[in-house]
Amino acid sequence: NDDISDCYNRVRYIRDACKVLSDLWKTDKDFLNKSIDNDVARSYRLPYGTSGASSSTIRQTMTELRDNYEKAQQKLEAADANWKKFQTRSDRLTLPNFDERLRELEDIRCECEQARTLSHDIYAAETYKVASEEHSITIKLFYQYLYEENTFYNHVSKYLSSPMPEIEQRLENDELIPSFGYDLAKHCLKRNDTLIAYPIEICIRLLENSLNEQGLFRIAPSQGKQKK
Repeated sequence: NDDISDCYNRVRYIRDACKVLSDLWKTDKDFLNKSIDNDVARSYRLPYGTSGASSSTIRQTMTELRDNYEKAQQKLEAADANWKKFQTRSDRLTLPNFDERLRELEDIRCECEQARTLSHDIYAAETYKVASEEHSITIKLFYQYLYEENTFYNHVSKYLSSPMPEIEQRLENDELIPSFGYDLAKHCLKRNDTLIAYPIEICIRLLENSLNEQGLFRIAPSQGKQKK
Protein backbone atom coordinates (compact mmCIF):
# COMPACT_ATOMS: atom_id res chain seq x y z
CA ASN A 1 0.00 0.00 0.00
CA ASP A 2 1.36 3.42 -0.92
CA ASP A 3 0.13 4.93 2.36
CA ILE A 4 2.17 2.64 4.60
CA SER A 5 5.24 4.90 4.74
CA ASP A 6 3.05 7.88 5.55
CA CYS A 7 1.41 5.90 8.35
CA TYR A 8 4.84 5.06 9.76
CA ASN A 9 5.66 8.76 9.88
CA ARG A 10 2.38 9.48 11.59
CA VAL A 11 3.04 6.82 14.21
CA ARG A 12 6.40 8.48 14.88
CA TYR A 13 4.55 11.72 15.43
CA ILE A 14 2.17 10.02 17.86
CA ARG A 15 5.12 8.60 19.77
CA ASP A 16 6.81 12.00 20.02
CA ALA A 17 3.51 13.65 20.95
CA CYS A 18 2.92 11.17 23.76
CA LYS A 19 6.40 11.84 25.13
CA VAL A 20 5.86 15.58 25.12
CA LEU A 21 2.41 15.23 26.68
CA SER A 22 3.89 13.06 29.42
CA ASP A 23 6.39 15.80 30.24
CA LEU A 24 3.66 18.41 30.20
CA TRP A 25 1.39 16.52 32.55
CA LYS A 26 4.19 15.63 34.98
CA THR A 27 5.27 19.20 35.60
CA ASP A 28 1.85 20.79 34.97
CA LYS A 29 1.90 24.53 34.28
CA ASP A 30 5.39 25.10 35.72
CA PHE A 31 6.79 23.29 32.68
CA LEU A 32 6.71 26.26 30.33
CA ASN A 33 7.33 28.84 33.04
CA LYS A 34 10.60 27.20 34.08
CA SER A 35 11.92 26.31 30.65
CA ILE A 36 10.16 27.94 27.72
CA ASP A 37 13.07 27.17 25.40
CA ASN A 38 12.48 23.41 25.71
CA ASP A 39 12.35 20.67 23.12
CA VAL A 40 8.59 20.77 22.59
CA ALA A 41 8.81 22.22 19.09
CA ARG A 42 11.63 19.87 18.11
CA SER A 43 9.67 16.87 19.34
CA TYR A 44 6.83 17.67 16.94
CA ARG A 45 8.75 16.73 13.84
CA LEU A 46 5.82 15.25 11.94
CA PRO A 47 2.63 17.00 13.01
CA TYR A 48 -0.57 15.85 11.37
CA GLY A 49 -3.19 17.91 13.13
CA THR A 50 -6.92 18.29 12.57
CA SER A 51 -6.27 21.67 10.98
CA GLY A 52 -4.63 19.92 8.04
CA ALA A 53 -1.56 22.17 8.09
CA SER A 54 1.58 20.68 6.63
CA SER A 55 4.38 19.63 8.96
CA SER A 56 6.76 22.26 7.54
CA THR A 57 4.23 25.04 8.23
CA ILE A 58 3.70 23.94 11.83
CA ARG A 59 7.45 23.58 12.44
CA GLN A 60 8.04 27.04 10.97
CA THR A 61 5.31 28.53 13.16
CA MET A 62 6.71 26.95 16.32
CA THR A 63 10.23 28.08 15.44
CA GLU A 64 9.10 31.66 14.82
CA LEU A 65 7.23 31.78 18.12
CA ARG A 66 10.22 30.45 20.00
CA ASP A 67 12.53 32.95 18.28
CA ASN A 68 10.15 35.80 19.14
CA TYR A 69 10.20 34.78 22.78
CA GLU A 70 14.00 34.54 22.84
CA LYS A 71 14.33 38.01 21.28
CA ALA A 72 11.88 39.46 23.80
CA GLN A 73 13.84 37.81 26.61
CA GLN A 74 17.11 39.30 25.35
CA LYS A 75 15.55 42.78 25.10
CA LEU A 76 14.25 42.47 28.65
CA GLU A 77 17.65 41.44 29.95
CA ALA A 78 19.31 44.38 28.16
CA ALA A 79 16.71 46.86 29.45
CA ASP A 80 17.01 45.50 32.98
CA ALA A 81 20.81 45.77 32.85
CA ASN A 82 20.64 49.39 31.62
CA TRP A 83 18.12 50.31 34.32
CA LYS A 84 20.22 48.77 37.12
CA LYS A 85 23.44 50.26 35.76
CA PHE A 86 21.95 53.76 35.57
CA GLN A 87 20.39 53.38 39.03
CA THR A 88 23.77 52.65 40.64
CA ARG A 89 25.80 55.41 38.98
CA SER A 90 28.23 57.14 41.26
CA ASP A 91 27.22 60.63 40.01
CA ARG A 92 23.48 60.07 40.36
CA LEU A 93 23.17 62.79 43.02
CA THR A 94 24.72 65.49 40.82
CA LEU A 95 23.40 64.29 37.46
CA PRO A 96 20.63 66.57 36.12
CA ASN A 97 17.28 64.93 35.21
CA PHE A 98 18.37 61.73 36.94
CA ASP A 99 14.90 60.83 38.18
CA GLU A 100 13.30 61.53 34.81
CA ARG A 101 15.86 59.43 32.95
CA LEU A 102 15.49 56.64 35.50
CA ARG A 103 11.73 56.58 35.01
CA GLU A 104 12.20 56.36 31.23
CA LEU A 105 14.50 53.35 31.61
CA GLU A 106 12.05 51.77 34.02
CA ASP A 107 9.20 52.29 31.55
CA ILE A 108 11.28 50.68 28.79
CA ARG A 109 11.98 47.76 31.10
CA CYS A 110 8.27 47.34 31.86
CA GLU A 111 7.40 47.40 28.15
CA CYS A 112 10.02 44.72 27.43
CA GLU A 113 8.70 42.62 30.29
CA GLN A 114 5.15 42.87 28.94
CA ALA A 115 6.36 41.92 25.44
CA ARG A 116 8.24 38.95 26.89
CA THR A 117 5.13 37.81 28.79
CA LEU A 118 2.99 38.14 25.65
CA SER A 119 5.47 36.11 23.57
CA HIS A 120 5.58 33.52 26.33
CA ASP A 121 1.80 33.19 26.40
CA ILE A 122 1.51 32.92 22.60
CA TYR A 123 4.20 30.25 22.43
CA ALA A 124 2.65 28.30 25.30
CA ALA A 125 -0.83 28.52 23.78
CA GLU A 126 0.38 27.23 20.41
CA THR A 127 2.26 24.41 22.11
CA TYR A 128 -0.80 23.23 24.01
CA LYS A 129 -2.90 23.62 20.87
CA VAL A 130 -0.69 21.21 18.96
CA ALA A 131 -0.56 18.85 21.93
CA SER A 132 -4.36 18.83 22.22
CA GLU A 133 -4.63 17.15 18.80
CA GLU A 134 -3.00 13.96 20.05
CA HIS A 135 -6.31 12.21 20.77
CA SER A 136 -7.74 12.66 17.28
CA ILE A 137 -4.43 11.62 15.75
CA THR A 138 -4.43 8.42 17.79
CA ILE A 139 -7.99 7.52 16.79
CA LYS A 140 -7.64 8.20 13.06
CA LEU A 141 -4.04 7.54 12.16
CA PHE A 142 -2.83 4.92 14.60
CA TYR A 143 -5.79 2.66 13.81
CA GLN A 144 -5.16 3.20 10.11
CA TYR A 145 -1.53 2.18 10.56
CA LEU A 146 -2.56 -1.02 12.40
CA TYR A 147 -5.11 -1.80 9.69
CA GLU A 148 -2.53 -1.36 6.91
CA GLU A 149 0.02 -3.47 8.78
CA ASN A 150 -2.54 -6.23 9.34
CA THR A 151 -3.45 -6.18 5.64
CA PHE A 152 0.21 -6.39 4.67
CA TYR A 153 0.90 -9.45 6.80
CA ASN A 154 -2.29 -11.12 5.58
CA HIS A 155 -1.09 -10.69 2.01
CA VAL A 156 2.32 -12.11 2.91
CA SER A 157 0.73 -15.11 4.61
CA LYS A 158 -1.53 -15.74 1.63
CA TYR A 159 1.39 -15.48 -0.77
CA LEU A 160 3.60 -17.91 1.19
CA SER A 161 0.91 -20.47 2.00
CA SER A 162 0.79 -21.74 -1.59
CA PRO A 163 4.50 -22.38 -2.38
CA MET A 164 5.49 -23.50 1.14
CA PRO A 165 4.98 -27.27 0.52
CA GLU A 166 7.02 -27.07 -2.67
CA ILE A 167 9.81 -25.16 -0.91
CA GLU A 168 9.88 -27.70 1.91
CA GLN A 169 10.07 -30.60 -0.54
CA ARG A 170 12.92 -29.00 -2.47
CA LEU A 171 14.89 -28.39 0.72
CA GLU A 172 14.45 -31.99 1.84
CA ASN A 173 15.51 -33.44 -1.52
CA ASP A 174 18.45 -31.11 -2.01
CA GLU A 175 21.92 -32.62 -1.56
CA LEU A 176 24.93 -30.89 -0.10
CA ILE A 177 27.17 -29.63 -2.88
CA PRO A 178 30.93 -30.15 -2.20
CA SER A 179 33.48 -27.40 -2.59
CA PHE A 180 34.40 -28.40 -6.15
CA GLY A 181 30.82 -29.10 -7.19
CA TYR A 182 31.18 -32.92 -7.24
CA ASP A 183 31.82 -35.52 -4.59
CA LEU A 184 35.41 -36.81 -4.67
CA ALA A 185 34.46 -40.43 -4.05
CA LYS A 186 31.95 -40.41 -6.89
CA HIS A 187 34.50 -38.76 -9.17
CA CYS A 188 37.10 -41.43 -8.47
CA LEU A 189 34.66 -44.27 -8.99
CA LYS A 190 33.44 -42.73 -12.23
CA ARG A 191 36.86 -41.95 -13.78
CA ASN A 192 39.31 -44.53 -12.42
CA ASP A 193 37.15 -47.08 -10.63
CA THR A 194 39.13 -46.43 -7.41
CA LEU A 195 38.25 -44.97 -4.03
CA ILE A 196 40.96 -42.28 -4.04
CA ALA A 197 42.07 -39.71 -6.58
CA TYR A 198 44.91 -40.55 -8.94
CA PRO A 199 47.28 -37.74 -7.73
CA ILE A 200 46.84 -38.92 -4.14
CA GLU A 201 47.58 -42.48 -5.18
CA ILE A 202 50.78 -41.36 -6.94
CA CYS A 203 51.94 -39.51 -3.82
CA ILE A 204 51.29 -42.55 -1.64
CA ARG A 205 53.26 -44.80 -4.00
CA LEU A 206 56.18 -42.38 -3.98
CA LEU A 207 56.25 -42.25 -0.20
CA GLU A 208 56.16 -46.02 0.04
CA ASN A 209 58.92 -46.72 -2.49
CA SER A 210 61.43 -43.89 -3.02
CA LEU A 211 60.85 -40.67 -1.07
CA ASN A 212 61.29 -41.73 2.54
CA GLU A 213 64.66 -39.95 2.87
CA GLN A 214 63.97 -36.56 1.28
CA GLY A 215 60.24 -36.26 1.84
CA LEU A 216 57.42 -35.80 -0.61
CA PHE A 217 56.95 -32.06 -0.20
CA ARG A 218 60.60 -31.03 0.16
CA ILE A 219 61.20 -27.48 -1.09
CA ALA A 220 64.37 -26.67 -2.97
CA PRO A 221 66.68 -24.08 -1.34
CA SER A 222 66.22 -21.69 -4.26
CA GLN A 223 62.45 -21.75 -3.72
CA GLY A 224 62.68 -21.21 0.02
CA LYS A 225 64.23 -17.75 -0.05
CA GLN A 226 62.03 -14.82 0.76
CA LYS A 227 61.30 -12.55 -2.15
CA LYS A 228 62.24 -8.92 -1.67
